[in-house]
Amino acid sequence: MAGYDENGVRRRFSDFTFSKRIKLALGILAISAMPALASRPPRQIFGEGTDRLGSLIRNGLLGQAFIKRDQARLRRLLAAYWGEYASKFHDDWDDRFERIFLGRDLEVVALLDAWIAERADAGEPAEHLYEIGCGGGRLLAFLAERYPALFEFTGIDLGSTRIEINRATYPDPRLQFHATEAVSWIPEHAKPGGIFLTNGGVFEYFLEEELRHLFRWIATQREPSAILLIETIGTDHDIATERQSLVYGREMAFSHNYPHLLGEAGFTIRHCSERVGYEEDGGGRWIRIFATTASLEDTHD
Repeated sequence: MAGYDENGVRRRFSDFTFSKRIKLALGILAISAMPALASRPPRQIFGEGTDRLGSLIRNGLLGQAFIKRDQARLRRLLAAYWGEYASKFHDDWDDRFERIFLGRDLEVVALLDAWIAERADAGEPAEHLYEIGCGGGRLLAFLAERYPALFEFTGIDLGSTRIEINRATYPDPRLQFHATEAVSWIPEHAKPGGIFLTNGGVFEYFLEEELRHLFRWIATQREPSAILLIETIGTDHDIATERQSLVYGREMAFSHNYPHLLGEAGFTIRHCSERVGYEEDGGGRWIRIFATTASLEDTHD
């Protein structure tokens, strides 16, 4: 397919490759003819070692949701996938922390260093850090060592198996891990003045309205707070003009306009930069954003 970009936005069915369109169409036909297939347990559709029938069903479910523009259903399918596959993914890509974060994105942590120092100088020290999509917990452990003055580091992920492994791996009582949905856990448990972090592409599996609500809640209910995002977006998503979230990439995840969503929620964006992804990780377009709910001066007004 001429000019095809596997990390591009999927605005219409024809944006997929011919082979992918065939797979999606066959899957749709299969679950339309035999609806009971769609009720198979998630592990048979999304789990490790899924057979051909499971792949067929998965393509059918994704294809139906895409054609109907049912982003809520796409979101549920993506959550089911990561709930089953997360542990294997993090085991297979264990080097991503050194190779990608330390190799390409460590520079943005300096922004967090400065903000934490500002908070301490103002007599309002940061005490809590929440990583959404913590995976194997390596970044959380790295930050716990980097910021010994912070009281608690919480990792949230959908993969229950991975979370149990993390609890056994990291005995530091400051590190807490929860297998749950971040959009429900954070409003119930997050404390004021926290730091909220994602790394490696996490919010691409959340709906636009979920992020809008979450960002707004943090900005209005837990200020002063900070958000550091290291996310992927569609290579052809024009964030200057396309404010809405768009389906993109191999997984049919969501390319969000993070600068717009954060600004709309009331955050001040202190840093926004982009980089190109490693070829061995599928390339793509990465965006790094550091935003705070208010300047320290505004906080004291």
